Amino acid sequence: MVTEFDAIPTLVGILILVIPSMVLGRICKHFGIAEIIGFVIGGIILGPFALGGAISFFDRPLVELNDLMLAFWQIAGIVILFSAGLHFTFSGLKHVGIQAIIIGTAGVIVPLGLGYGISILFGIDWMVAMIIGATLSATSIVAAVTILGELGKEKTKEGNILINTAVFDDVLGLAILSAIISIVIAHSLPSLETVLYQVSESLLLWVALLLSAVFLLPKIVHAVAVTRPTTLESRGTKQATALGSAFGMAAIASIIGLNPIVGAFAAGMALAGSKLAKQIREFVGELQIIFAPFFFAIMGAHVDISNILNVDLVLFLVILAIAVFSKILGSGIPAIILLKDKNKGLRIGYGMIVRGEIAFITAGLGLAYGIISDSIFSTLVFVILGTIFIGPILLRYSFKKNNTISNSN
Repeated sequence: MVTEFDAIPTLVGILILVIPSMVLGRICKHFGIAEIIGFVIGGIILGPFALGGAISFFDRPLVELNDLMLAFWQIAGIVILFSAGLHFTFSGLKHVGIQAIIIGTAGVIVPLGLGYGISILFGIDWMVAMIIGATLSATSIVAAVTILGELGKEKTKEGNILINTAVFDDVLGLAILSAIISIVIAHSLPSLETVLYQVSESLLLWVALLLSAVFLLPKIVHAVAVTRPTTLESRGTKQATALGSAFGMAAIASIIGLNPIVGAFAAGMALAGSKLAKQIREFVGELQIIFAPFFFAIMGAHVDISNILNVDLVLFLVILAIAVFSKILGSGIPAIILLKDKNKGLRIGYGMIVRGEIAFITAGLGLAYGIISDSIFSTLVFVILGTIFIGPILLRYSFKKNNTISNSN
């Protein structure tokens, strides 16, 4: 049970994280650097392993990654993905669905295989190698959405494919995480049939969730819209109903074993084609001003800089190289072939580089079960941090280069 005494310090901690992170994000944007890098740096500096832990408030650290703080983090992810879904209609998904499936599948298999295989070549135990490969497999959907939104490129052809690929990638990543948990419990590799069953089950659940949202949510929100449509109260009710639908679909996604943010994305996509889409999009966009800095600041707050002393430098550089190039190879190359456009394909590959929430969970799971050492865990955390810096820089540079070429022509 969360008491008032628990809530107040946590809310203060959120403000301490959000406001400076927003400022750092603006500074980064001013110098042509992705805002999320500023948000993450703010989280590192003000997190519990740095200033947030050194300064006391109510006889406790100013910033704590407690259950309430992490619950707000999940809420932030839900709002961001709901907002992203509002930019993509179901009919648009049908046009890029096969491409997203192919690119997403390759974008998971290649990092998983390379991470595992090269770790084995380094003499690392197979279970540790499996955790490393799984940590590298899933892209951060929230990062991809935020970067594209910041660049104003979410409605481009490659932006549409990238977001839907990242969602598909997330579903596959969770299926892999389920398989990893089975491996940890049994201490043996599952059969191919078991892995295929888990992957197929996750994909079918995602399709069922999306179709249910597309069929039901517009009807529910429109039913609310026809009730006193001219009053201020009614306008607020529509927005509240739409946002409530995002949390409802997130809850359903969690219940059936999917990532809650995938459910929020489905809710947004379901409402993207409705008459109220513009109004809802504006409302949720305003919420993102606070939630986006907070989400990435919390990612930064997970990083304990003092653990840099535990990092195996050679292994870090190798895994980071795998993390970057495996997504370019796994997602970028298939995208180039399918789109018949090198620049657009590479941009999809760059956009898939950033790892985030699922990667942290996978690495944390490996540490909690005693499979990976503190050194390997620290190495993986800094690899995740490295992808958060490298991915946005490459994607921003690629779009900027394309704009320069277009203007010169």
